[in-house]
Amino acid sequence: MELSVFVQNTIEQIVEGVSNSQQFAKNKGAVINPYKPKLGGTREGNNSHMSQDVIFDVALTSTSTDGSTEGVGVFLGAINLGKKNKAETENIAITKVKFTVSIVLPLG
Repeated sequence: MELSVFVQNTIEQIVEGVSNSQQFAKNKGAVINPYKPKLGGTREGNNSHMSQDVIFDVALTSTSTDGSTEGVGVFLGAINLGKKNKAETENIAITKVKFTVSIVLPLG
């Protein structure tokens, strides 16, 4: 999976999950991502939108087989080792990257 698709899907699922959970929480008397005003702020003002950090710490892989690069993507699974009848060389390079994306979640 490409890094851009992974980041997009993750953020979309976080926002969707928060949004979907808010009605359930409301029915139970709870609040998810409550309004937290800054000093002098109002719910309608810009001060009501507090950002949350989504921290990504991912491993990127680059695979090449007999000199041809296959691409770079997010490493999500285990490495399977086994015997193949084909005689080819496969090189896998893994690079870790860590970054933060700030988002404003739907207010509860």
